[in-house]
Order: sequence, then structure tokens, then C-alpha cells
Amino acid sequence: MRICLVYHMRLGDIIRILPIARCLATQGHSVYVECLEPYWGLFSCVSYARPARPEDRAAMNYGRVIDLQIWPKLYEDYRRSGKSWGEYVFGLHPEFASIDRRPVFDLIGEQPMLIEYGINEPVCLFAPFGYSQGRQYNINALLDACDERTQHRIVFLVDALQFGHLRDQGVSDRDMVCARSPAHLPRLIRDAADVFTVNSAPCIIAGAVRQHFWHVPSGVAQDDQFSEASQVVTIPD
Repeated sequence: MRICLVYHMRLGDIIRILPIARCLATQGHSVYVECLEPYWGLFSCVSYARPARPEDRAAMNYGRVIDLQIWPKLYEDYRRSGKSWGEYVFGLHPEFASIDRRPVFDLIGEQPMLIEYGINEPVCLFAPFGYSQGRQYNINALLDACDERTQHRIVFLVDALQFGHLRDQGVSDRDMVCARSPAHLPRLIRDAADVFTVNSAPCIIAGAVRQHFWHVPSGVAQDDQFSEASQVVTIPD
């Protein structure tokens, strides 16, 4: 059967539903994830799902459509539930409630990626930004906490908007990595000597590809996505 999982926005959330796609694929189904095109590069990292456009749903002739999005229709119910994102979304359909929730990037290979961005030394990737955080941390407090924990040069991991903002603030291009595609993120994060991140997409990726990283909670316990690799860092008020 051709199955469509619907999750249009937020890289981290799209990554978090990949275990459902993988579960369905192991059952012999052809799985598509309906999402916006800026996220499509991610799917070159997995063998078990392909991206699809929302506007093409009718033409795709799916045998089953599974809408997993919390926003906007389920948001109030999610908040009232008190459940974590994973408990809530995976529990929307009982068949997924007990599956392993760790994403698997089975096509990223072993070739190092940082060297393709001109980084030839061990570095700590520092990801202090997110788009859905309950608490906005002072970036200098985050940087100080990172510096206390790593012996390596700190390099900001940013998207294009954040890159421009930091450049305007005087941060050198040499001290930033802006992934040219979502497909590069798993290898960039895997290959760094250290990773320090707030609760955002890099944190979710790090939990899938690393044995250890520093993880600053979101400020809203319901939204935190901890993994066995998470080393929780508390930032003072």
C-alpha cells in the first residue's frame, strides 16, 4: 500500500516521525511524508520514505493518509494532555505507541562532512537557536556553558537566517557552519568532536547519531526530546 504521513513543518518534528515511516516500510508499504519542499533534502538520508507535496495528495492515490500534525488542530488537546510530544504523536494511533522512537539515518554513509565545509580540525558544534522554544536563553550564557565543557574550537551551527544575523553581529564566517542541505546535518553533527545544542532539530539529530552531546532543555518539559545521548545542561536564570 502507498501510505502518506502528513507533517508539513518543522525539521525536528519531521525527523521525529521517521520511525513511524520506517515501521510502515518494514511492513512492505511505500511510505511518503507530505511536507514542505525546504525539508526534502533530508530524505536522501533514509531509504524507507520519500517526500511529497501537499498539493499533490489527490494525484498520489494513497491507500492511507495519516495526519500526525499537532498544529493547529490538536495543539490545545496536546497541551491539556500533559504528554510529551513523542507520547502524544506516537499514541495517536495505537499501532505506533510502542515502537522505537529513535530516528534511523540509514543512507548517510561514513564519509566525513565537516571537511567539505573547510573544517579540518576537531570542533564543538554549537547550536543555540530554535524556533519553538518555551524559554529564550541568553546566547552569552549558552556560549559560556559550552566553553566550560569543551576543549575544542566552538563553531556555530546555523541556518541561513541565523548566519546573516550572526555575521551582522561580527561573528566570523570561519566560526559558522550553515548546512547547504538538511541532508548534511546528520553527518555534520555525527562527525563533530563535541555538540552543544538547545532543544531543537540538531538535538533530535544528535540523539540519533551520537553517543554523547550537551543538551539544554526547552524550558517547557512537555516539549523536551531527551535521548540516551543527552547530557542535560542547566543554564542559570
